[in-house]
Amino acid sequence: MDERESERTRDLRFTAPEPPASDTLPLAPPSAGGAGAPPPGAPPSVVPHPYAPHPYGPGPTPYGAPGGPPAPTNSQATASLVLGIASLFLGLLFVPSILGVVLGIVGLARSGRTSPPTGRGAAITGIVLSVVGAVLGVVTAVTVSNLVSDTARTIVEDAASAAPEASTGPDLDEFVAVDAAEWESVVKHPGRAEGRAVVVYAEVARFDGTTGDDRFLGGVGVDQPGSERELEDPAVVVGDVPLLDGVETGDVLRIHAVVTGSLELDTQLGGLSEVPVLTVAQVEDVGFVDLREDLAVGTPEEVQPGWFSLPVTVTNTGSRPFTYSATVTAESKDGEETYGKGTVYVEKIGAGKKEKTTVDFFDEVPVDAVFRVESVERYAE
Repeated sequence: MDERESERTRDLRFTAPEPPASDTLPLAPPSAGGAGAPPPGAPPSVVPHPYAPHPYGPGPTPYGAPGGPPAPTNSQATASLVLGIASLFLGLLFVPSILGVVLGIVGLARSGRTSPPTGRGAAITGIVLSVVGAVLGVVTAVTVSNLVSDTARTIVEDAASAAPEASTGPDLDEFVAVDAAEWESVVKHPGRAEGRAVVVYAEVARFDGTTGDDRFLGGVGVDQPGSERELEDPAVVVGDVPLLDGVETGDVLRIHAVVTGSLELDTQLGGLSEVPVLTVAQVEDVGFVDLREDLAVGTPEEVQPGWFSLPVTVTNTGSRPFTYSATVTAESKDGEETYGKGTVYVEKIGAGKKEKTTVDFFDEVPVDAVFRVESVERYAE
């Protein structure tokens, strides 16, 4: 080995190498006689320095760039912020405000679990904006409600002041009191009489849960009855609940009604009967008429001592023939003592007609006795 080679070998073994002046480092010499050894005197091969910059820009490091955990995020805080902003414009919906507050609280709690806190500012801002949006929504709703209420009140007041005076009820002049023949036509053919406005009397036969609050079944006719079941023509009377309020079974009513159709009712014999339907416009509770006024008592005539003959005149005030049955009592002037009773019976008196008859008292009746009509009934013929 020559002197130059010995010196180079000694330097490689015992002297620390100086930092390379270039971006390359010499390769360690191969072992003597090994494969690929450079020939004597050849310049040493070089490799890039592991920390030297790449000649064409940054390049890959020998073992790849070191990796790290991804940056923490807080989606709830971000969503709260977005909803808070939206609630400023959609406050009347209140849903964005509610969701913004809820997500802001969740995001604020989540931000406390990271260091440094992630999304804390967005969460707080979202909560504040959501609350402000909700308050604005409430204020807007109240303002709009008051405005609508004031506007509606103004419209109603203007309409009331401009409208003509309201009618107090139906025009009763359109309703006509019919006679017996006209009513009989309505009963037989209610469909033909539909729309006709009439004034009739009705005795309420049934008005309960089976009929309902807006209708009743009754006997109807053109004459005010003097006793129960005198009105024999059945009909269904319909009216508004307030109009029929207070009506009870057994009442006698004078009604203004319109014929509005017919219904089929079961009869006692098992068949069906077509009856008119009357829709009332006015109801008046009149009760039974006092038929005693249809009898006029004359001056009694003493036939024999204790036997008096009393003349009586019966007037049929109805619109159809009636048979009258009455009881006349002879009593003291103070009414405390009764001396006897007599019966009046007159058949088939025509409408508006009068019939005269006499009642005999065979009991011992004093001369100063008073004769009084006690009760009267009449029956349609």
